[in-house]
Amino acid sequence: MSPDPLGDDAEDGGENECGGEATAVGSHERDDNVIRVRTRKRWAAVLAALGALGIAAAVVALLAGRSSVGQGPLVDQLGGGKEGIAQPAPVGRVISASDLVVQNTSDHAVVLDRVDFFGLPAGTYRGGYVVPFPLPRQVRGILTTYWRYHVPRYGRVLPGVTIAPHTKAYVVLALTARSGQHQWTHEDLVYHDIDGTAYRRHIALSGAVCAPLKKYVGRCNAPDF
Repeated sequence: MSPDPLGDDAEDGGENECGGEATAVGSHERDDNVIRVRTRKRWAAVLAALGALGIAAAVVALLAGRSSVGQGPLVDQLGGGKEGIAQPAPVGRVISASDLVVQNTSDHAVVLDRVDFFGLPAGTYRGGYVVPFPLPRQVRGILTTYWRYHVPRYGRVLPGVTIAPHTKAYVVLALTARSGQHQWTHEDLVYHDIDGTAYRRHIALSGAVCAPLKKYVGRCNAPDF
């Protein structure tokens, strides 16, 4: 007897064909899922790249707005020479240490940001304040070097102090006395104008802050003095 063309083998073949069709459908679905996942990843990468470009552009714009172009219109009143100050104090005491008068020689206001000390340990500089110059009589006694920092009612605290055009100001700085003799070789006064352009005025003012008080009375010395 000849084999039945629709026998078991044929049925098995049919089942295999059906199974093959099912497998093919499942494969297409997986491919679609993979494509969708890859598409989402590509869009995420594109968005991340755009975000990075936006941040970079913002940083470039900020830097361009605050780019430094030199020392600017603010000048010190040291007369081209170099001065030195030194102050002994108890350990941990915040002292006033400065002898700095500056003048805005431009026709527009400038804004003081901070003072950078070259040579002092990090954390010694605590800020500062500005008073008009010539000094009010009421505050003359606590300026220059003084063993206790105090902001008078006439003082305007850094940062953000505005100096009007063609006016002078006296800058007083706060330093923390730490154990030992800590010197700085010079200062930079960092400021900007109303357009956001940043400047860095080099100040030939060196100094020292020393502690403890009893050990360094008469022995606290600024560099080169």
